[in-house]
Amino acid sequence: MDTAREENAADLALTAFCWWREDLPRSVAETYWRDVHGIMFARAPGLWQYRQLRLAANRPDLWPADPRISFTAPFAAQPHGMPHGLFLSESDLAAFARHPLPARTIPHDTGNFIGRIGALLSPRRRGLTLVDHLNEPAAQGSPRAPTFVLGFVPREPDTAAEAFHEYLVDRIAAPWSEHPGVLRLRVEPLPPYDRSVLTSPGVPHQWPADDTYLGWIELAVRDENLLTSLWASTSADDLARYVSAIHTYPIREIYTLISQGQPTDVGLRGYPAVQTIAAAGATAQRDKGTLELLFGEEAVRGLGRPRH
Repeated sequence: MDTAREENAADLALTAFCWWREDLPRSVAETYWRDVHGIMFARAPGLWQYRQLRLAANRPDLWPADPRISFTAPFAAQPHGMPHGLFLSESDLAAFARHPLPARTIPHDTGNFIGRIGALLSPRRRGLTLVDHLNEPAAQGSPRAPTFVLGFVPREPDTAAEAFHEYLVDRIAAPWSEHPGVLRLRVEPLPPYDRSVLTSPGVPHQWPADDTYLGWIELAVRDENLLTSLWASTSADDLARYVSAIHTYPIREIYTLISQGQPTDVGLRGYPAVQTIAAAGATAQRDKGTLELLFGEEAVRGLGRPRH
């Protein structure tokens, strides 16, 4: 399996930043997100891949000090989770948006566990997986290697998005992806945050602080100390010209609910059921025929597209 090739078959990427409701325990919000809310995405058409990234608090200590760049983020502005979805084409995105689940049920369900959300579509064909030595197309649970979401704040609020994206992809992501200690790197340029899409009734979408991201990188490394080496390989002057802040969120857990257009076992059943099946050694419960009897052939097949 070439995970990078499968992901790069997608034309469009959707990133959402989520903050859980303050009146709910985080464990309740995250379990609801994965095993109730997330399963609805696995029943909707159009998605090529859908993952949920659970984030830990920002880690400014992983970078060398540079007075020109901030590595700290206000506590209230640090997102708790990031759903990330891929669509092969505009027509698949349209099919997804038309379906009753994404059109009505999912937006109204968001307020059951999310206190604030903003969703952004990356420019077409700009989100790319540059390297993936892990090759886990349906990763579930804690990452096998230290993995981070790096959020990049532009130097000026009115920075031209296209120039910033070129710098992020060509001058940061591409060289970093060639480092032997980098196991996975995906870069996701973003439009300005005021172009948030997929609003949810009664759930604010405004960012909780002044600085918003114009792109992010998913980075898996052999050792977290490698970040200092990546920093040393980058021109600090060029970085300071484009970037005012880098926020570094460890990914605690990843849950993949759709992979290559088809729901995963977690997407069909929820994670607790999959864990129980594995513990019992009930391999027949993963048989395609059994799953089709339980959930229907269309749900199990997903998009039913050949691999690219």
